[in-house]
Amino acid sequence: MKIDLYFSYRSPYSFLILPRMLELKEKYEIEINFKVVYPLAIRKPEFFDKKGLPYFLALSIDANKKARRLGMSFTTKLKPDPIVQNTVTGKISKNQPYIFDICHLGQMAQIKGVGIEFAFEVSSLIFGGVENWNSDENLSSAAKKVGLDLNQLRESVDVHEEEIIKQIKQNQVDQLNAGHHGVPLTVIGEKYFFGQDQFEKIMETLKENGLKER
Repeated sequence: MKIDLYFSYRSPYSFLILPRMLELKEKYEIEINFKVVYPLAIRKPEFFDKKGLPYFLALSIDANKKARRLGMSFTTKLKPDPIVQNTVTGKISKNQPYIFDICHLGQMAQIKGVGIEFAFEVSSLIFGGVENWNSDENLSSAAKKVGLDLNQLRESVDVHEEEIIKQIKQNQVDQLNAGHHGVPLTVIGEKYFFGQDQFEKIMETLKENGLKER
């Protein structure tokens, strides 16, 4: 059995679904096709045109509440935010020094077979409030936990970056074709499930389709 999981490194809700997806992958006979997409601030910047502090405050309150229910260590005080953006005005900076690097590393990790595992380790740094999560020291530790070497990963990205960008953009096309632009988005056949709070429905659908334990 196969499912698609669309994921953004800037989405707190994408992070919140990962432990359950990893448990699903470990316990059941299922293949999770992990699909990295660029954050909405890159894909659809106009979404934030009229969104400022009230929007970000509401998102922070909601995400923190859901993280507590899941028992996950979590914060929306990111150091740094993967997207450089003024949360008072919603304005997105033209200079984005973090997001493309981490997305491309994440896509290369997927090519090497540990995309979702790498995403969990890195997202645990980002949304765990680790200062300078993007430092080589922190990313090297995250890579090592999933059997990768950061230097080799970066070298692979440098060599294949054009193809990586093409793959991520294709993921974004596939995401829209599946029926939604948001993340996390789980697709099972012709059905899609938007949001981390849809996990129980995802499990129900999988079991109705014959999901088996390992």
